[in-house]
Amino acid sequence: MLIFFDTEFSGLILDPKLISIGMIAEDGERTFYAELSDTYQVSACEPFVYEAVLPHLQGGEALMTMDELTLRLGNWIEDFNQPVQLVTDSLSWDWPWIQELFYLPGTWPKNLDGKPVQLYEMVDSPFLERAVEEAYQTHIPRLCRHHALDDARANRLAWLAWKGTKK
Repeated sequence: MLIFFDTEFSGLILDPKLISIGMIAEDGERTFYAELSDTYQVSACEPFVYEAVLPHLQGGEALMTMDELTLRLGNWIEDFNQPVQLVTDSLSWDWPWIQELFYLPGTWPKNLDGKPVQLYEMVDSPFLERAVEEAYQTHIPRLCRHHALDDARANRLAWLAWKGTKK
């Protein structure tokens, strides 16, 4: 099972802090979304993050600590009861958060592949960029850029569009 994921963090800085994470299974039926309550300070966010990411945060039930996220996300992944491989469009920025979440012994989900898939290795860049843009423009309800779950959804929709061209 492929699971598309995205993260939002405090900026492209030396020591970024995780703000949110979103995941959607390839079947589109199962999603996971969380916002962190104990990892970042708004005042430490880059201006771009302040303007483009923070306004889209939901709060409420999505808000949790990093420890809660590790437990909940690990359980969510293991509930698939089949091998899971994560897919991201930004391996160097998104994958380290997965490694940080599950770094303690015994926390890595048993069915989670330790090697993620780089979306740009599956789908050629020009097609992917057009398909992601189309997902943001046409998906109803409209997807919101820089919301972790919506970005994961857009990547999944682009992958599905690419798969459709390969049949």
